[in-house]
Amino acid sequence: MRPKPSSTWYLISLSLVVAICTVTFYLSSSDLAIISVARMRSALASILAGTTFAATTLGQACQTTTLTSSAPTDGSELALQSYSYCGGTLNATVYIANLDYNKVVSLYYTNAQGLSTPLSVVTFGYSSSIANNFELWTTSTPVYIDGITTLLNLTYQATDIGETYVQTLNLPVNASGAPAPSVAAPPKPYATPRGFGGDITTWLSVNTSSESETAFRRMFLNINPAIPGAAEGVVVAARSGPSYTQTDPDYEYNWVRDASLTMDVVQTLYASATKKVTKLQYEDILFQYATARATEQNDPGLQTGLGEPKFYLNNTIFSGPWGRPQNDGPATSAITLMEFATSYLANGGSMNVVQSNIYDSATFPTTAPVKKDLLFVASNWSSSSFDLWEEEESDHFYTRMVQRRALVMGAAFANTMGDSSTSATLSAAATALTATLSQFWDPNRQILLYEYGPVLHDKSSYLDIAVILGVIHGYAADNVYSYSSDQIMASALRISTSFLNVFPIANTTMDSNGLVLGIPIGRYPEDVYNGTGTAANGGNPWYLCTAAMSQYMYSLSSTFGAAQAITVTNVSKPFFDYFAPQAGLQTGETYTYGTQKYNQAIGGINGWGDAFMRTVKYYTPADGRLAEEFNRNTVGSVLAFMIDCEDGLTVFYRAYRKARRISRGRMPVC
Repeated sequence: MRPKPSSTWYLISLSLVVAICTVTFYLSSSDLAIISVARMRSALASILAGTTFAATTLGQACQTTTLTSSAPTDGSELALQSYSYCGGTLNATVYIANLDYNKVVSLYYTNAQGLSTPLSVVTFGYSSSIANNFELWTTSTPVYIDGITTLLNLTYQATDIGETYVQTLNLPVNASGAPAPSVAAPPKPYATPRGFGGDITTWLSVNTSSESETAFRRMFLNINPAIPGAAEGVVVAARSGPSYTQTDPDYEYNWVRDASLTMDVVQTLYASATKKVTKLQYEDILFQYATARATEQNDPGLQTGLGEPKFYLNNTIFSGPWGRPQNDGPATSAITLMEFATSYLANGGSMNVVQSNIYDSATFPTTAPVKKDLLFVASNWSSSSFDLWEEEESDHFYTRMVQRRALVMGAAFANTMGDSSTSATLSAAATALTATLSQFWDPNRQILLYEYGPVLHDKSSYLDIAVILGVIHGYAADNVYSYSSDQIMASALRISTSFLNVFPIANTTMDSNGLVLGIPIGRYPEDVYNGTGTAANGGNPWYLCTAAMSQYMYSLSSTFGAAQAITVTNVSKPFFDYFAPQAGLQTGETYTYGTQKYNQAIGGINGWGDAFMRTVKYYTPADGRLAEEFNRNTVGSVLAFMIDCEDGLTVFYRAYRKARRISRGRMPVC
């Protein structure tokens, strides 16, 4: 067994990492930065469903059907120019009238079974402007996994003017070029780490020179920042903006999601604190946060209800263009404050204070935000919203998971508050939401789709670390998509191994001491955001994302330990084959606590948990200050243009500290 400091510190450490990285991204982190990412087109056509294609479409003889060679002159606002289905990729070009700035152009089709589903849609991107105020828009999207038989219609949404134009097609699609590729099986593991390593124990230990303490100090610099006019209870996403030495990019905002994830770390610290004065300090911060959230809810400038993504540090609404709504924020905020209220009451706190300063928004609208946030979630969970990267609007697994957790917790918490009517409302919404989660599982890809809808931003793999973050932030401890869900494990495997052929530094598999490095993890394999903008092959590994995989492995080990058994299904077996091949686990078998194969499997999971964290350690600068991303190409190179993670990526440190706590006290390796 690995000797570690208190388990509370381990949880807090990883928690800080994911929280900070989460916060830092989008300009802060708002989950991470997201500057509309330029389309990658065929650069990543070799990667799908987390695995490499068996073939590409480049250089093939594609049979193209051309319908027209000029833009419409009959008053039509759109027209399909040409299309082909070559080597498993749908290529199409359309003419679009330039009627406004914001446009959404989509092509709907039937899949191999002749069905039209939310996945059988491709979106187009701007290509060029042509005569007569028309534009050419194109798409090149792999669709072979679901298949394609008929083009149904072309749709052009001119969102600024509120108009939608449709061209009915009903055109048959015939395959050409090379045969469509098949989805490759997961790769063979490049290493078999086993058990915990002393290097990670030391790196995560509680002492003044450890990374844990660096994370702790830097996170608190961002809470109640010392900036003139900043409101109490806010969290600055990054120490970069008009009030700081570094002014670009401007992260000087309080993101709703990021603030809640950071305050969740403070709540964990509060719950575990043993010194009265320290506990009171955390308590004051959390009550300030509750008041700040209530202030946000009552801002007269809200554009999308409570789904607003961010506020200025004086806690007034940011009303400029942004990816809104972001409906996960009210959920994560309610979760954090309900956890705090529970800890506060367990510590002898007043029920009246919880009602007036945390829960009862109807009676105390300026100080108690939780009930209002929960009812918003109950009313809006089925509405599409932007993802945690703030890049695209759809139905997202991450958002549904945190919303579900808020509703499940909220139903129980409302009963504790004596509010049975609200409890019933939240419970009914949780039941309805839960019934939709199964749609995210794609048996063809063997993954949980990060969003249930058409390919967006060329993310044709449908892989995104947001699925794992959805479990970390949204699991309600009721066995619905738990860490040990076979579908979650299958997704974790596909997501993590998808980066092996994306990042050149993945070829560096050991540190200078010969210890295994985990796969460097980015947001998603098609990512082109490089920290300040977009570029082909621009996406980098993220500290947050790599730490999230570490946290997931530690939590999975803990979950199996609590169950004292591992049951293997045909869906989960590839996960064990990669991360614990030495155990030789077989489909349909259950391995109980203490047996050799059980211990070998747990040893492999723990070993990879440390390996992913070792990658974070390996790319951490000597001063311990982390950037949002690390360089995809160069070993040991930090992206100099990135803001410091401690200064800018508050959420990353949340994740990091949480992983630290979870990883202690595991089974001995065999």
